[in-house]
Amino acid sequence: MKYSVIIPVYNAEETLARCVDSILSQGDANAEIILVNDGSTDRSGAICEEYALNNASIRCISQQNAGVSAARNAGIDAARGDHILFVDSDDHVAEGLFSEVDKILCNGQPDLLLLSSCFDRETKKGINIRKPFFAFSRGELMPRIIDAICNKAINGPVAKVYKREIIESHHVRFPVGVSVAEDRAFNIVYTLYINSFAVSEFVGYCVNTANENSLSRKRHDDLQKQFAIAQDYIEREITAAPITDKEKDLYRQAVNFGVCRGVYHDAKLMVQDRLSWLVRQKVLFRLCKQINSKRMKYPKTRYCTLIALPVRFCLTPVIDAAAIKLTRRHDAGR
Repeated sequence: MKYSVIIPVYNAEETLARCVDSILSQGDANAEIILVNDGSTDRSGAICEEYALNNASIRCISQQNAGVSAARNAGIDAARGDHILFVDSDDHVAEGLFSEVDKILCNGQPDLLLLSSCFDRETKKGINIRKPFFAFSRGELMPRIIDAICNKAINGPVAKVYKREIIESHHVRFPVGVSVAEDRAFNIVYTLYINSFAVSEFVGYCVNTANENSLSRKRHDDLQKQFAIAQDYIEREITAAPITDKEKDLYRQAVNFGVCRGVYHDAKLMVQDRLSWLVRQKVLFRLCKQINSKRMKYPKTRYCTLIALPVRFCLTPVIDAAAIKLTRRHDAGR
């Protein structure tokens, strides 16, 4: 088995068929689909079982609701393919996915492959084309990995191809009990053990942005707390990883930057809740002081410096203004 496609399923009866059919239509006999029904209360479980009954390449795992991390971990445990792909049940993959991935994997067998993606929405369509890139050493890939962490390009597990051997040999899993940043943690920990990295301009994944109830677009009021839990998990893995001290320092800086960016997310939520300007300033000042008390270091790129400076110097009006702009942009795109 060459590919294992893991699909966590929770109350996805309206989009599940399109998702699964987009994979089946590839016609690849070397691919299996693992549907993990995470305690759905609609017809999703029955749909999963029907697909598994009628398709030898599909297996269905049913469990009590334990969250997307536990569902993906269950899929990993059951996977038999050399490579693992994650697909969300409200999204779908593009035609020719496996044949295109085959071509890329023939060119050096990268440990991690990032694909380009498109956004499927009734009112707006967008394509995120990635610039092609290949690296076959830690020295070459490290700057790209750190940049991907800082720019959130590596946050989600979709539109990526992983090697199951690396996942299993280092027991890389999604941290359970964390409802946000768990996929980012998985990706960061996975990159600790890779020696080759590829990026493709092939648009192989289609994100359904029309679903406002998607977990990836769910509101998180406790982002800083969730980030702290995920960061502790990542720190333990970085400390134990067989990489150089310099690389560990670069990883820690990038992870710290994610916490710094979380302040802007909290500011955006306060703007959406229409809290007064004075209240927003007080909360933001407290968050900035808490972060600064930890004496965090951030990557020294121009982008990271620009985002981190308002947090470092407690320039809360600047953070608030950025949050207002982000909120207006989000509302205009809905």
